[in-house]
Order: sequence, then structure tokens, then C-alpha cells
Amino acid sequence: MTGALGGFGISNDLARLGLSILPVFAFLFGLQFLDSYQLVHLRRILMAVLIGCLIATACYGINSAAFITMPVRGRWYAVFGVPVVEEGLKAIYLVYLIRACRVGFMVDAAICGFAVGAGFAAVENVVYVQAFPDSSLFLWTVRGFGTAMMHGGVSSIFAIISSSLSGRRTPPSWRAFVPGLALAILIHSAYNQALFPPLPSTVAILVGLPILLSLIFLQSERSLQTWLGSKLDKDIELMEMISTGRFAETRAGSYLRSLRNTFPPELVGDMLCLLHLSLELSARAKGDLLRREAGFPLTPDPLLPAKFKELAYLEKSIGRAGKLALAPLLSMSTRDLWEIYMLSQSSAVK
Repeated sequence: MTGALGGFGISNDLARLGLSILPVFAFLFGLQFLDSYQLVHLRRILMAVLIGCLIATACYGINSAAFITMPVRGRWYAVFGVPVVEEGLKAIYLVYLIRACRVGFMVDAAICGFAVGAGFAAVENVVYVQAFPDSSLFLWTVRGFGTAMMHGGVSSIFAIISSSLSGRRTPPSWRAFVPGLALAILIHSAYNQALFPPLPSTVAILVGLPILLSLIFLQSERSLQTWLGSKLDKDIELMEMISTGRFAETRAGSYLRSLRNTFPPELVGDMLCLLHLSLELSARAKGDLLRREAGFPLTPDPLLPAKFKELAYLEKSIGRAGKLALAPLLSMSTRDLWEIYMLSQSSAVK
């Protein structure tokens, strides 16, 4: 009888754990499935989940110490302190991804942000299941479909807003991350205040979050298609001008010739090679995106690693001053750097 009761207790704990964790991960991988370009690899999603788990562990230690040192003001810390600590730490990895050009579009940022929040929610709910073993399944339904989705949602919102505000500056200004972080903290704080009963809050999150992210996905894919079509044509046209010698007749060619007054001729030659190679890799990355969307397999290019080595050599050769002088021609935005990074990652995998 005791063994049967013990087995029932274990199955009950598993049910609570499942209700508190599975919904957020089902939603996460649903987001990844809806991304028709499949730009965020499973490895990056799992890394973001792991980072979220580590952040939750750190927050558990920080928040536990805070509640011990300020028992009287514990409620106020839960409303105002906890959101600042948790959203601030969750934002660190997402800021790194955006500033290091590891995400290029809002949809990438949304998936990575939600993955960090999902990992955070998983650890948090494991801790709560152990702390409250006799709680009802209704509580874990609310935590799984409400609190866990809130963690994923606010991290995703922070990443989306920050990615959008980062614009074409490389690296993005730190000010671009303030509005998204402020909104994430505000939403988290409002949720912790329990201004509405648990069930309506959970329903609001379940209805509002998919609608919001669906709109983001549609807008991001439209932006991606427009960008691919317009910029691919420009890249190819400029590459043809350089290859056929007509580049010298353009304004860009005149600007490059004017640099001979400042830099040695061989350095200007390296600048032209860098420009051509950057355009070639950029066009290749855009072509791969279009083929991937159409469902065609990507053929490995054994020359890609050598081209990236040459790119690194040319950047080192012209130096910081040369890259600044070449910036008006390269116009390497965060998105452009992301596409070259994506191409280098795909070549490394293959």
C-alpha cells in the first residue's frame, strides 16, 4: 500500500512538472517550426535554453538572499526587485547575440528570446514543484500556461524591440536596449502584482502572445523577402561592375580612386578586393536563403573556408583606418554582418 501511494505521489509530481514545463517548450519549438527560413539552428536554441537555466539558478540565489535580508519588505521586492534582477540577467545573453550580429531579423530575436525565457521557467518551476509538493494541479496549470509563458514572452519582447531599434548601427548603441528592457520589467512587475485573477491572466497570455508573435513573424518575413530581392540585385550589379572594369566609372569607383591620395596603391587594391569578396559572400548568403525557403538542398562549397580566411586577411591588411575609409562602400549593417556570419556557420557545419 505504501509503495502504491509512493508511486502515486511520484506520478503526481511528474504531472505537476509536465504541466509547468511542457507548454512553454511546445510553444518554443512551434515558433521554430513556423520560421520558414529556419534561420535559427537547433543548436542555438538549445544553447539559449541552457543559458536561461543558468540564469534562473543565479537568480534563485540572488532572490533567496534578498528575501532573507529584507523579510518585512519581501512583497515589495517580489513586485519591483525580482523583475529587475531576472529580466536584467536574461537580457545579457540576448544583448550579446544582437551586438555580435548572431541574429539578423526580428524572428530570430523572438525565438532566441523565448528560448532563454523557457529555460529560465523550466528551472524555476522545478524548484517550485519541490518546494510545494502538495499543491493542486490547477496551480501548475497556471504556472505552465501563464507564468512560464510570461517568462518566455517578455524575453522575446525585449529581444524583438532591441533587434528592431538596433537598426543599421554596428555595433548597436547601448541605448537601443533600454526601451525593450524597461517594457519587459514593467510587464513582469505587473504580472507579479497579480492585478487580475490567475485564470484570466493566463488566458490573456495564451491568447495575446501567439497573436503578437504571429504578427512579428509575418512582418519579419515580409521584410526579409523585400531585403533579399532588392539588395541581392544591387550586390550582383556592383560585382559585375568590378569584374568588367565599369566600376571605375561609378561614384563608388571615383571615391575609391580618391583614397590613393591617403593610402598606398597596394592598400587601395586590397580595399577593392575586400569590397568584391564581401559582395560575393553577401550574395551567396542571400542565394542560400532563397534556396532554403524554396526547399532546395544547399550544396557545400569547399572554397568557402578559404574565402573567409582571405576576408580576415584583407581586413587585417587594410587596418582600422582602411575599414573606416571603406565603410561608405561596404555599408556593413548589423543585418549584413549577420548574413555573412550565418554563411560561415553553415559552411563550418558542412
